[in-house]
Amino acid sequence: MSRRGYFLEESWYLDHAAGAAMTPGQDMLLRSHLEVSPQARAHADSMARIGGALLETVGDESPLAFDAADIFALDAARSQTVAATDDGAETDTASPARSADLPNCLPDVLCEFIDQAGIKLRWEFLGPGLKKAMLWRSEADERLWLLRARPGVAIPHHGHRGAELTLVLQGSFLDGEQRYVRGDVEEADTEVEHDIQIGDGEECICLALTVGKLRFDDPLLRALQVFTGL
Repeated sequence: MSRRGYFLEESWYLDHAAGAAMTPGQDMLLRSHLEVSPQARAHADSMARIGGALLETVGDESPLAFDAADIFALDAARSQTVAATDDGAETDTASPARSADLPNCLPDVLCEFIDQAGIKLRWEFLGPGLKKAMLWRSEADERLWLLRARPGVAIPHHGHRGAELTLVLQGSFLDGEQRYVRGDVEEADTEVEHDIQIGDGEECICLALTVGKLRFDDPLLRALQVFTGL
């Protein structure tokens, strides 16, 4: 399935609120998403706040049993109170210094990850008008990487051998009739086959987290995977 929605599945925000363990790739994609999307950040903060309120209402001898629906219902009930005490203003904090080879659109948390891991960005050919830079890879073939695409470029029809999460950091892309812009995440799995069209006017840069390789029907594209690694 593909969520075609602009946010991650609800379990991601619940896990974040609960401090659940994640792989480095999952953690970095989620934290980057929260940094560049005010709506997602507010959503995660709300879940953490309401989850804490629920914990406070549960007695030591009472069973703890609630799910995402409970949290959203309680959050809706308290939304007016929260709005009255929070003007939504963001704290103005200075961004840390970053290397000149890092695109300005990259979130600070990702730049810190790249710097601390000693990663030197190497933009490699992925296809006509497309480049990639690998950031991290696990033994389970989970990969965190950056995509750069020229305006108007079409990414050939493809499927997936595992999960794919794509976070837009700059520019936009179209999947069918849906347009994704900075802060949006598209989530797809093995049942999805699609054609991606990069938006006009600005280079598109995305952070992608994929498991396994892409699946192409075109024999030429399958041959190119030997060189691209995706």
